Amino acid sequence: MRAGHGVEPLDVVAGEAMGGYADRTAGVFGTLDPLEVHAVTFAGDGHRFALVVADLVCVNADVAARIRAAVRDLGVDSCWVAATHTHASPEAGCAPGGAPTPASLAERLVLASAGAVRAALADERDARLHAVRVHVPALGDRRALPGPQAVDLPVDALVVSSGAGEVMGVVAVSPVHPTVLPETNREVSADLTGGIRRALQAGDRWVVVATGAAGDISTRHTRRARDRAEIDRLGATVAEHLPLTAPPQDGLERPSVLAPASARPQPSLPAPDTSRVRPSVLTPVSARVRLDPKRPEDLAAALAEAADARDAGERHRSVLRQGRAIARDLRSRGRTQPYEIEVEAVRLGDVTLVAVPGELFLDLGEAVRARSAPDGSPVIVLGYTNGYLGYLPSRGTPTSYETLVSPVAEGSGERVVEAAVEAVAASARPMAESRFAAGAGALVDRVLATQMPAIRRAAGLVADALAAGGVLQTFATGHSRAVALELTGRAGGLAAVSMLAVKDLVMFGGVDPALVLDPTYERTPGLAERIYALAEPDPADVFLIVSNSGINAAIVEMAQLARANGHRVIALTSLDHTRSSSARSVGGPHLADLADVVIDNCAPAGDATIELAPGTRIGAVSSFTGVLIAQVLAELVCRALLERGADLPVFVSANLASGDRHNAALYERYRGRVRPLEP
Repeated sequence: MRAGHGVEPLDVVAGEAMGGYADRTAGVFGTLDPLEVHAVTFAGDGHRFALVVADLVCVNADVAARIRAAVRDLGVDSCWVAATHTHASPEAGCAPGGAPTPASLAERLVLASAGAVRAALADERDARLHAVRVHVPALGDRRALPGPQAVDLPVDALVVSSGAGEVMGVVAVSPVHPTVLPETNREVSADLTGGIRRALQAGDRWVVVATGAAGDISTRHTRRARDRAEIDRLGATVAEHLPLTAPPQDGLERPSVLAPASARPQPSLPAPDTSRVRPSVLTPVSARVRLDPKRPEDLAAALAEAADARDAGERHRSVLRQGRAIARDLRSRGRTQPYEIEVEAVRLGDVTLVAVPGELFLDLGEAVRARSAPDGSPVIVLGYTNGYLGYLPSRGTPTSYETLVSPVAEGSGERVVEAAVEAVAASARPMAESRFAAGAGALVDRVLATQMPAIRRAAGLVADALAAGGVLQTFATGHSRAVALELTGRAGGLAAVSMLAVKDLVMFGGVDPALVLDPTYERTPGLAERIYALAEPDPADVFLIVSNSGINAAIVEMAQLARANGHRVIALTSLDHTRSSSARSVGGPHLADLADVVIDNCAPAGDATIELAPGTRIGAVSSFTGVLIAQVLAELVCRALLERGADLPVFVSANLASGDRHNAALYERYRGRVRPLEP
């Protein structure tokens, strides 16, 4: 594995709104300590993952998506964006359920994140990872309660060391709201996370501090003051208990260094399974969860229960008043649609990170850890990552500010735990069996995130052709035929699809079979014209031409012929291969240059995705993503036809009782236009 670190300042604008406190009205006045954006990259086994951590009160999904797109162009395959949740930063859109990020702040954050990732990439070097967990007394307490309740807080650290055993850096995760500074503060600051960073830094060692399951934990009952000196005192408390030493010889996690006297018993875990060689960096796995919004009657009951807080201190009563105001606003909105979030997990060597886009309560974060380590591997939970839903309380939590402003129904926190456990389990399974499987999900996400506009345009062209009495003509060579075949003559597929192929020259054109068995035959000039002539396409037909490389003669000539004869052309190809300097050089245009619509199958140049040894790659993906695109295209065509009131000429399985009769009628309807597939 290789790992690197970079950091960039996050600029602020005097007077811009500050976030974190509902009763804060004044904007930024000055700087107590500069805000920073840190990036750590982890690369290995053909995948590069970046963790970006920003000194902000939150990062919403809109800006996280922009950052992911920006760093993808830098060579990063997957990226998480987390906020430290400092309450001394510019407002970032942290309304319950998430809100748009202010445009100016979003622009600065994207630029700083990209800069930090560039620096991390330049800093990458061979590395080993191990996890450390300690319990720190007197660091924070349960903020949802009016009085102190002692708890020794678990602080996790992902320690990054060189091959020689020197500690290069650390990602520390504190489950504490960084809210030492008061609501009257107008100076930007990383607050407690900055104090921990400063306390852990030594020599050339870099330090990143993120915030974990801190929904109900703060320094409310443990801080002695509300200034920079107190921040540094609490930071030093963490550093005192958190040893940053070289990894153990086997690279696996060791028990906590400090066994807390008052902590709950931790579940015993089996010894790690070292019988398999585990890839160092895998593609993150996500689990989508739908959470119901609070019902109006639940909000009304919570408001009534929170009305009487006479025994609490003035600040606690003030906070409850703010919570009631937010709850009334939630009730007035009357949301009925569920919230949808993604909980993600990524395996880095023997350590799994979990990303939760909200403020998970500590007990729930600990439940994720306890239930997600069947092989003894450590799990570290990050909150405030890849979006901001709001508070995710534990079921049965007494009425408090946190429960009042949470936008989701009671029990949602436990549902997030289930999703996190599911994601961790899924992230571990591919590691044991298949790196191809680990990357497949991310590739599907990439195709659907980037290619849907092109697929929709292509579906419109196909629907227009079918409505005008035409058919979809598909053409491909080599393994790309699998994609053309996916659309042709199959159960649940459109009947108005005709597959053209080089073998047509043998079956219908009298060509010697030995010729078409030559794998280079598709490069022969003039092939496409003969195949086109045998098919006799109708002027209304539309063409889908599939080729990963998009460069061979038959493919390019078929696209040229189709255009010359007035057909619209859809290309399904690998733009990475087409544009790659390593691709085989050919004269003239490529398939992508000749199409009305280009759909990128997102396969890399050369198609194979997994390097097993120098010069040896396996795991081709163009057929995998091509079939996905083909089925999405077919669905959208059918939906478009339904919207136009047209019937759907769709085959059913020949193995159903009515299948042969149904399909024979469709073949008769398209006689001479669509050739039945051979058995």
